[in-house]
Amino acid sequence: MAETTDLLVPALRDVRDAQASVVDSFQAHIAVTPAGKYRRILERHIADAQDHVSSIDEHVEQLRPHDPLRDALDGVRDFAGQATRAARLPFDVAMAVPVGALWGRRRAPERQLLKNAEDEYAITAMAVATCRAGESIARETDDAAGAELLGSIRRHDEELLQTLGGSLAEHAGAVVAAANGGRSAERVGSTGAAQAVRAGWSRLQETVAGAIRWLPGVTRMWRELKGAAVAEDELPISGYGELTAVEVTGRLRHLSQADLATVEGYERAHAGRSTILNKIVDLRGDEPWPGYDSMNADEIRTLMHVADADLAQQVLDYERRHQERTTITTAAERITI
Repeated sequence: MAETTDLLVPALRDVRDAQASVVDSFQAHIAVTPAGKYRRILERHIADAQDHVSSIDEHVEQLRPHDPLRDALDGVRDFAGQATRAARLPFDVAMAVPVGALWGRRRAPERQLLKNAEDEYAITAMAVATCRAGESIARETDDAAGAELLGSIRRHDEELLQTLGGSLAEHAGAVVAAANGGRSAERVGSTGAAQAVRAGWSRLQETVAGAIRWLPGVTRMWRELKGAAVAEDELPISGYGELTAVEVTGRLRHLSQADLATVEGYERAHAGRSTILNKIVDLRGDEPWPGYDSMNADEIRTLMHVADADLAQQVLDYERRHQERTTITTAAERITI
């Protein structure tokens, strides 16, 4: 039963995190979405996704008995996740909202509303993919209640995905009309603007379809896709383009798993240097516990006080392959002896 729970709970938490990300994204976009049917769809789904998060939390509580160490780790993980989303929310709003709209002077232009709609479609597709994976794991581990819960969430999100997909044509039409003096998309369907909109939508469909097919590594793949799209100055290694492959590989061990995926996506999309890509493969792996990479040495050592020998060994192995922080490895070694 313990092994089953260890497989199922992380899958449920992945679905929970995906739903929370949908809430954050939709809330950011609502700031500039004009009143009307589409905005009501976003508002309604925010409430539904929040209910999904609560339902998953309740099911996790039913599955897993009380354990002081796990409860402490979960508390740290949830706090870290909330802090990360809270820290990113102003950035997400800034990306989704023009400066004038932030100050209440106007709504976002049609092109930005189209970009927001694409993001809403993509993040919902990711939530569906994560839910499918979790539902399959629940069935395989004979968790009928969990499979039913995730199946219900998946069906709800699939309906939303269909609605959002249909709305993209309307947003694209608005972009074309705005670019052509208010004429409708039908009247300018052969223009370069219309062709660009169709090409962009086609690429989005291909990206999302690929994400859904690539399971269960969908989270890392999504980070790689984002890495392929970021600018060089947004990478977690400063001056990346000026560094040799050897210099880059020397810095990789200090990166989190999320940052490794970002660098991998960027490198594959640009120089594709095998030395760097092979090193990233060597460094990839599960954190000792969720949120480990975002914690500092003191926080990790505090949790080590209640760790058993197996967990301490995982920490020791991970640190030796990555940052090799002496204070952590020393604490872990004391427990494993």
